[in-house]
Amino acid sequence: MNFNISRLPLLLFFFLQVFTCMAQVNTERFRKYYDKEGFIFNVSTNFTLKAGNSEYGAISGLGRIDYNGRNLDHFLVVDMEYKSSGKEKITNNGFVHLRSMWNFRERTNWEFFIQREYDEFVNLKSRNLAGTAIKYRLIGHTSKKDSATSFDMNVSLGLMFENEDYNLEPDNVIENLIRSTNFISFDWLMDKRLNFTGVLYYQPALRDFNDFRVAAETTFEFSIFERLYFVFGVRYKYNNKPITDVKPFDLTVKNGLRFAFQ
Repeated sequence: MNFNISRLPLLLFFFLQVFTCMAQVNTERFRKYYDKEGFIFNVSTNFTLKAGNSEYGAISGLGRIDYNGRNLDHFLVVDMEYKSSGKEKITNNGFVHLRSMWNFRERTNWEFFIQREYDEFVNLKSRNLAGTAIKYRLIGHTSKKDSATSFDMNVSLGLMFENEDYNLEPDNVIENLIRSTNFISFDWLMDKRLNFTGVLYYQPALRDFNDFRVAAETTFEFSIFERLYFVFGVRYKYNNKPITDVKPFDLTVKNGLRFAFQ
């Protein structure tokens, strides 16, 4: 597919408007289109300590391992965050995600994934997923003048089995259902130092389409030194039918460092 790079501002404007209006775990932010075969590792961490008028400490960490083959790729991601103020916990969540991707046709992947997630502050003891999806690359553009400049856009349609265990009184609430899991995403590598990404998810339950979840995320990162990147991101999640008595949305703004080595 031929793509005119001059259309990028219009496409990005569309995504940003969606993110603003819309208000799950986004695994698309971990996807990169590496040409090199073999293992690739990424690790990032953030530490925060604040004292005085407000006092709290926070730690978060993310690690990813990729294995890229000729037609079959895999990645494993672990992401955790903990924050406390005095003896009181403010944030405690995390997830592990494993995905395999079979490139069985040009621009098209058949994918399989499993995931385990927890979030203490929405009373989510565990969320376990297993699913499959077909992902198609709508746009795969690389600049003829500079191979470090590229733009990719993807759509994905899939199904997943979801098991959720909520820690409530007097008894835990356990839900098992099948959801459709779908997204549209973009990845704009402006040059070797600058990268801008975005994704929009829609996940309705097949037994009740009013039970749906939407997630949107955009991330911008630039290289400080070779292999060291500053990362800024905004994430918005919306659950139309939350199980517990919590707000249906969450907004997160993050910045930190990422170190890549291979």
